[in-house]
Amino acid sequence: MGNTTTPRRAVASRAVRWTALALRVGLIGAILAASVTPALGQDDEKAVKKIVDLNKKALAAIDAKKFDVARDGLLQAESVAKQANLLTHKMLARTYVHLGAVYFLGYNDRKNAVRCFGLAKNIRPDIPMTPSLATPTLTALFDKATAGAGESDPWGEAAASGPHPLPSVSPPSGPVKPSPTPPPPTPPPPPASPPVALGEPDLPAVLPSGLYCPAVEEAPEGHEIIIRCAAKPALKVESILLYYRASGAPTYAVAAMQNSPKGWLEASIPAEAATGESMQYYCEARNSADDVVATSGQQDIPNPIILTPAAPDSSSTNPRVATGGKGDGEDPLKGIKREQDTEVLERGIHRRRQGAFWLGGGWGTGVGYHLASLLEWRRDAPPVSAGWHQAGWYNSYWEVGYLITDHIGTAVQARWEYIPIQGSGDANPGRPANGAISVIGRGLYYLDLGTGNAQIQFSADFGGGDGYRFAFPPTNPNHTRILGTTADGNCIKDGSGNCILAPTLLTDTVRSGPIVYGASAGFIYHFTRHIAANFELRFLGAGPHLGLLLEGYASLQLAFGGKMPVQAGDAPPMERLPEEDEEP
Repeated sequence: MGNTTTPRRAVASRAVRWTALALRVGLIGAILAASVTPALGQDDEKAVKKIVDLNKKALAAIDAKKFDVARDGLLQAESVAKQANLLTHKMLARTYVHLGAVYFLGYNDRKNAVRCFGLAKNIRPDIPMTPSLATPTLTALFDKATAGAGESDPWGEAAASGPHPLPSVSPPSGPVKPSPTPPPPTPPPPPASPPVALGEPDLPAVLPSGLYCPAVEEAPEGHEIIIRCAAKPALKVESILLYYRASGAPTYAVAAMQNSPKGWLEASIPAEAATGESMQYYCEARNSADDVVATSGQQDIPNPIILTPAAPDSSSTNPRVATGGKGDGEDPLKGIKREQDTEVLERGIHRRRQGAFWLGGGWGTGVGYHLASLLEWRRDAPPVSAGWHQAGWYNSYWEVGYLITDHIGTAVQARWEYIPIQGSGDANPGRPANGAISVIGRGLYYLDLGTGNAQIQFSADFGGGDGYRFAFPPTNPNHTRILGTTADGNCIKDGSGNCILAPTLLTDTVRSGPIVYGASAGFIYHFTRHIAANFELRFLGAGPHLGLLLEGYASLQLAFGGKMPVQAGDAPPMERLPEEDEEP
């Protein structure tokens, strides 16, 4: 056998070296792990996403000059960050930047704006101003703010002196080095934000909207959910109804709201109805005539409630879910729900939208009833008896309109009748009328047929001009001589030579008007957002020369402009906020 001592020693030496290397690498890794921020957990990631969403909605509200909405959303984002213990997170710093912009741009409150900018720089000293908000004045104020600005005055004094709530907690600063001189007095710490109470909240002194129903964002599944509303006295509300259903259910259940001890009107969604992943609800305020005077949400765009799984040991007898502090219709989840509910429908719908103008032209005819009357041109002819006659051989209709909402419009229409003249040779001076022109103002209402591109159209019409004319063909169009007539055939005489009948040689008319009024019903189909065709049946009356007319016509319409279909969140485009691993 050979000598094995040397190989064994080599193996042992290599093992010792590898062990020492592993220990050194492990020690370095432990030091680095202790010095870096721990990774976010799943709950923290959800909190960060919600903060980002609230900031995006706040930027949209700032762009729309809705500063109260932006302020409330940013304060909620701050609350979410504190509840998730994200006091040093960059998105909390960004929230303070946006909140400072709201105080300055919306309320001209420089003092509170500087405080918020200071809080942002406490968390992240190098944070820049959000580019979409960077006006020269605001940027200059932001640059002057220092990291200590958010702590220069007690929060209680600022809150008492201003009408708007302020962020309530400043992030903890780093360790302070010992100083040989006595430290200055430490300002009192800011008060913590109060949590949303499970009990009934106080009624606001000033309601932010006519019907104010604080939104319920989330609720545990299988628990009773209380919805509260308050209406401004000017609306003279007699009752408020709560409509609710499970998401996707075909019908809503309804509950009447009752007075609460603190002045709200409230109704509850029963625990047995709060099942599944989400619910939808809306509220209607009605007056003494049972007319809807205000709403919070709508039947086709309800407010969503996300149902979270209940704790294993919880039951439906737990305290009822309270409403949050958000304003009417500002649920940050509404855009997501609206996108889910409308994405499929909107993909195939191309009706013209609110704000669209259209031009239309069409052709038609009509028949009507008139009273006994003399002919309009040959006044010497015997009166014609009352009856039904055609109003124009064919008529043209030219229209320009504007869509005030998606379902209400207004238009001005020019109506022109054409009456061809038959016959010849009549010596009566002048010429009979060969048409009539009227200008008619129209109020229009469109009723959707299902979820497609067809609509039923209704109108109320009023205008004037020539009115409309009923055509009477000549009684002697060929100018033939009749026994007992004059040489030219224009008069039939009796035995004494008196003219008893004057045959007409040209088409003549009976006129109704000059004022016209009426209503119509029709069908319109939108081939694209710009092209539509419609057919209408219209009933018109005229006076003081009384006449009634039923006419039908078809037209082609060309539309321009109008709002685009509803998009996710119904918010304008904006600059994307930075993600967790990006620089803003």
